[in-house]
Parts: sequence; structure tokens; C-alpha cells
Amino acid sequence: MDVSRIAQGGGTPTQGAGTQGAGIQGAGGGEQAQLLQKLFDVVMLLEQALQAGKLTPGAGAPQAGAAPAGGGQVGPGPLGAGSGMGPGPGAFGGPAPAAVASGGAGPNSVTVTNTSHHDEHIGMFMNGGSTTKPVAEIILHPGESGTLSYQNGQGGFMAAADSSGAYKPNSSRLEFFADAQGKNNPDVSYIDGRNASISVNDGQGKTMGDTRSIAGAAPAGVVSSDAAGRPTITGWYDGSTAAMQAGGAFLQGQLGTGGAYIHPNDDQNKAPGTNPMTMAGSISQHFTASFGDA
Repeated sequence: MDVSRIAQGGGTPTQGAGTQGAGIQGAGGGEQAQLLQKLFDVVMLLEQALQAGKLTPGAGAPQAGAAPAGGGQVGPGPLGAGSGMGPGPGAFGGPAPAAVASGGAGPNSVTVTNTSHHDEHIGMFMNGGSTTKPVAEIILHPGESGTLSYQNGQGGFMAAADSSGAYKPNSSRLEFFADAQGKNNPDVSYIDGRNASISVNDGQGKTMGDTRSIAGAAPAGVVSSDAAGRPTITGWYDGSTAAMQAGGAFLQGQLGTGGAYIHPNDDQNKAPGTNPMTMAGSISQHFTASFGDA
């Protein structure tokens, strides 16, 4: 700290001999000299405290390293009697309120809650478009909810990214389509793979998908993990490999074929009008869903 800038035009201030508070050399004398002396004393005290690695506690100030009431960290603030140091993050108690996340636009919506044990990036993709770059995305901490919306006449799917934020083709899907009149046809699909459990409700008593975490029971060879250890179970897809066949068999054994698509033709194997895996023609335009651990 350059204390010489305290006195302007009157020379360089120096400590007087004897006690702290003796005069300042080069000051104009009188009241100006007294004021400059007080300023100099304060600056010297601050510089000594900084050199020692801590500020000297004043009347009413917290001791160095002490947290203020409320659990927050000690942060910078005005110094003075009774003021201490300003409160840091969390000093006023409790976590910061969660931001409301939303994406997309239109009269149809899905409000998603993250029921997993990690942050989730949920992307919305449109039919015929990119499967890696979402048209809208919400980022949710565990327990947080956000809403993705779409127009009448639009269809696509919603999926969870891996731990790096990348969307992979073997993810779970919440598929949707709204016709021109706003009738919706959502379903849950694990055909390509399962990196999250998905459950969706139309608010009128219909639910599909599941909320189970089953990856820990998957046999070797049908589950892979990303850089953070988040698992993905291999889906049946077209059954062209042994891993797909084994993964499809595991998913069917754990979940059946009554709540989500495991195979592309699961609905064709049901009697007409009895397919529980799609809410075909739902008059609801507002759905709630959960994305949980795989």
C-alpha cells in the first residue's frame, strides 16, 4: 500500500518520533495536519493488519475467520465500530431459491421434475431435426422442476443428457405429439436404451413409464457408464446384436411391456384399444413427468 498518496502537495508523510499520533512532516499544519495524521494512522493500521494476514478486530467486529450468525462465510464489507465485515453467501440463512426453468413455447407442456441424485440436462427434440442439439433445454438440480412447451402440430421427444451435457442416441425418451386440435399422444420409450427412468402423468388419472432404478441389477455386457459413472442400459433397438437382445430381455424382465416401449412392435402385440403405453388422443395439454436414476 502506497501511504505517500495521503498527503498531496505537502511532501511524504512519515511517522513522528515517540508515540503513534505525532505530527506529519510536510503537512500544512493546523486542522489539515490533524486530519491527515488521523488518516495516516488508519492507513498504517490497515497496512499492518494486511501484512499480518488478517484485519485487526474493532469494536463489535468478528474475529478473523469467524462466521457471522446465520452460517454464512465472512465476506468483505465496510469497517467500523459495530459493523465488522459484511455477510458472505448464505449469511441470511437457507439456500438460494431455485430458479424456474422453462423452454420452448406453445399451449402444450410437460413439467419435468428431476428425481435423480444428480443434475439433469433435459433436452427437447423435434421430429426430423437434430437428435444431438435440442431446440430447448432445461437444467435441473435434484428435486427441481422445469417446463418444456410445444405447439399444436408438433411432435418429437425429450431426453436426458449424459454427465458432460451431451445427448446420446441410446437415451430414454419421453415421446410426444400434439395434433392440430391439441390432442396429445405421449409415450415412454426405452427402445434405444435407458439412461433414466421416466414417468409421465396426464393429470386425469393416466400414468405410464416407471420410477424404478434398475441399472444396478443389470448383467455385465448390457450396461455402460459415462465419465461420471452414470449408467445406460442397452436397448433392444432392432435386436441385431447379442447385447441388444440381452438388454431388451433384461428390460422386459424388470419392467414388462405394459408401461413403456421395450420393442418397436409392443403396441402391435396388444389387443386393439388396450395399449397402455400411449395416451393416444388425450385431451390434456399439460402433463407432469419425472426423470430419475436409470
